[in-house]
Formats: sequence, C-alpha cells, structure tokens
Amino acid sequence: MTATTTHRFQPVLLGTDINAYGMARSFHEEYGVVSWALGSFPLTPTRDSKIVQVSIDSEFASDDGFVRVLSELGRRERAADPNRSLLLVPCGDAYSALLSAHRETLAEWFDFVMIDDELLASLVDKASFYRLCEQHGLDHPVTRTYSRQQFVSGTPIELPSEFPIALKPADSVAYLDCQFPGRKKAYVLANRQQLDETVRRIFSAGYPGELILQDFVPGDDSQMRVLNAYVNRDGTVAMMSLGNPLLEDYAPASIGNYVAIVSESNDAVYAQAKRFLEAIGYVGFVNFDMKLDPRDGRYRFFELNPRQGRSSFFTTLAGLNLARWLVRDVVEQEYGETVYGREHALWVGVPRPILKRYAAEGQLKAEALQLIREGRWGSTVFYRRDLGLRRRLNMWKLWLSYYPDYRRNFGNRELDL
Repeated sequence: MTATTTHRFQPVLLGTDINAYGMARSFHEEYGVVSWALGSFPLTPTRDSKIVQVSIDSEFASDDGFVRVLSELGRRERAADPNRSLLLVPCGDAYSALLSAHRETLAEWFDFVMIDDELLASLVDKASFYRLCEQHGLDHPVTRTYSRQQFVSGTPIELPSEFPIALKPADSVAYLDCQFPGRKKAYVLANRQQLDETVRRIFSAGYPGELILQDFVPGDDSQMRVLNAYVNRDGTVAMMSLGNPLLEDYAPASIGNYVAIVSESNDAVYAQAKRFLEAIGYVGFVNFDMKLDPRDGRYRFFELNPRQGRSSFFTTLAGLNLARWLVRDVVEQEYGETVYGREHALWVGVPRPILKRYAAEGQLKAEALQLIREGRWGSTVFYRRDLGLRRRLNMWKLWLSYYPDYRRNFGNRELDL
C-alpha cells in the first residue's frame, strides 16, 4: 500500500548497486515515486528498471566529479521546481565519504542527513571505531592493530589471542585500491605462517592504513547479527531493526556480505546500540555488524557503516520501510518514540536452493524454511512491479551465477598458501 504525503520530494540515490535498488524499491513501495540514481559505473541491480532512472558519469566517484555532477543537477532542478525537496541518499562507503566532505556546498540545493567528516573518519576507520567502543561501553572483540610503519620497521605482530584470529583492513575505502593474489575482504587465519604472509601481501600491494587483528569469535553464520537504524537530525533514534543472518557470501571479494537474513528482535542489543549512537552524536542511516559470542553470551560489535547496508532491505520486508524514516525526518519533520523491529520475515539475496543446501542446520534454518512456506519472504531485486523481460532475464542471470560461486568457495575462509 502506497503512503501519501502533502510534501513533494525527489530521491537522489548515490550509487547503482543492490543497496541503491533496495532504497529505490523502498521509496516506490511507500510513496510510488521513481528515484534517480547517480554513479560512475552501471551495475546490474539497477539496470532495465522502471522504478529508478540511472545516470552515469565516469568521474562521479572523484571529488571534483562528484561536486560537479551534483551541483549541475541541483541548480537545474531547483530552478525548475524550487518547492520540491531533493533527497540525497548515499548508498556506499565512498559516496558517504564524499557527501560528508562536501556537505556545506551541496546543502544549497539538496536535503540530506549526514555526519561531519571528522566523526565519519573516526567511525569508518576500524581502529578508531574500536577505541570509541571502548570509551562508550560497546562490546567488541579483543583487538590489536598493526601499521604499515611497524611492518616496514620489522616490528613483531602482537596477537590479540590464540589462533585462529580474524584480520581485516582498518580503512576499507583505501583497501579497495589494493589488488593482489589471495585478496579477500576479511581473513580468518589459522597460524603464524598465514598471518605473516597475508600481512606481507596486503602491505606490499600498497595498503597505507592499519590492519585490525582480533580474537576470532567462534560460531557459524547464524551467530551473526546485523542492525539497521535511522537517527533523526535532532539526534534521536527513530527506528531500529535487527536481523539474524544465516548465510554469507563466500566469494573472496565478498566475504562478510549476507545473503540470507531472518529479522528478529533483541531489546538488550537495541538499548546498547541506541546509547552509543546518541552518545557520539550520530545522525542518518547506520548499519552495525556483530556476532553472538557463545563463550559468554555477549554480542560483539564488529563494525559500523555510515549508511544502510547492502542487505538492509530485510528491514523493509519486516514492515519498517527504510525510506519512511528519512522522509518523516527531512520532508515531513514528524517525530515520535523510537520504533523497534519486532516482525519476523526472511530476506534472501541468493536462490532458495542455495540457502537450503549451504545454510547450517538448526533452529534458524528451520524458521527460514517455515517463513518461505508461509510466504513471509522476499528479495531486493525481484520486485513484482518492476519485472520487465530484460530485467527479469538479467536478474536470473545474476542469481544463477551464485551456484558456481558457492561450489567453488563455500567454507573457504583461509588464505591458500
């Protein structure tokens, strides 16, 4: 059912990936509006769509290109319709950073909710994020850092715990430019040889930042949790939605990306995250990853993304449409008590046979299969109001590519040496 509003607005999405399509679908489901998406490269999830119009500029991911494209768009659209709100929604880490850096310039034409670049930098850099966690009482794994300077000087690596340990770059944006054999988004390392070789490869590829070494929290994918929230411009938390992933992507470049999530509720997690967000002065969409530690029953927070996540459409499926909170805050300026996700629904980002074959057996998988039988499930890209022939074929081609990916990569989290 489409909601109504007396205010006119135009969503302008920064990105062309599945995150952008999920937001476009949320806007279309809630308000019947067609979104605009801007990016530097066309990606499959937003191709051949009737609910999102895509514009590509090869320089859009650069500072100059970003400001140029948006300034031209803002001037033109404000002149054509000065009473319409242009809502900017970043749908990726790089675009969040660009929007934060150029907030003052773009605020002349666009409406958006974005933290300043100083707070953004402290949150997206995992080393400083964990220091904030320590300061504000947010549970996280035991953590050590290792810098490029320490690597060059030959400083021994201090371990956070016994092996296995988890390793990931502190600066995920800078890591995007680093390419080398065996590159993964994150690593689980079983011994010192794997650790030393992985560190050598990362720094030899030119990575400039720190590396994060952490105590590996045991358990399969079903121990993970993902939390979406929206914080109003006045700093009050409007919405929180918790999901329980039961399967992750295992392709080397995509490890850690969820492909199946059952929405759930946990008041203790909600309270802890809410306190943290309000204490640091956060505003806008936010996405947390965490894992239930079976050793003590605590949820260990792994990272914060200053945007909605690529799998965040599970929140819309569970009844808390993502677009609604931004419109209520920025366009309608309507506020109230925090709304917490309580409904159970299943979001999938891969074909159901992959879920049935590769998800770990247990209560969560049984619940997911029951939700499928009850029809309480969905995906981001298969939207019944946006399934023209070309789009349908492209989406099926995308989904079929997961079968060989899982046959090749499932269960392989270690670096092959």
